[in-house]
Amino acid sequence: MTRALSPPTALERLSEMSPHVREAIVLDGRGRRVAGASALTEPARELLAAAPEAAELEVAATRGTVYAARSEGHAIAVVAGRGALPALMLYDLRMLLAEMDGTL
Repeated sequence: MTRALSPPTALERLSEMSPHVREAIVLDGRGRRVAGASALTEPARELLAAAPEAAELEVAATRGTVYAARSEGHAIAVVAGRGALPALMLYDLRMLLAEMDGTL
């Protein structure tokens, strides 16, 4: 069994993988912030609650894009610049979730 990645380390790795990440947050399975920008806590919860069946979300806005992905154990929400590649960003989020959950 592999050792689970900590949420703060997951966000550090995400920032290293994508220069387009502006801010990010990790929530636990109950919606509590465990790493990242506290200002994103409520917006991330609201976004995830708006699509309870979605494993991944992408919302484009004028100044950037919000990406989110969730597993049973965690959720990650990211505010990124418009240059981020959606498929790659969502793949990276899924891989980080798997590492945090210890399933990769």
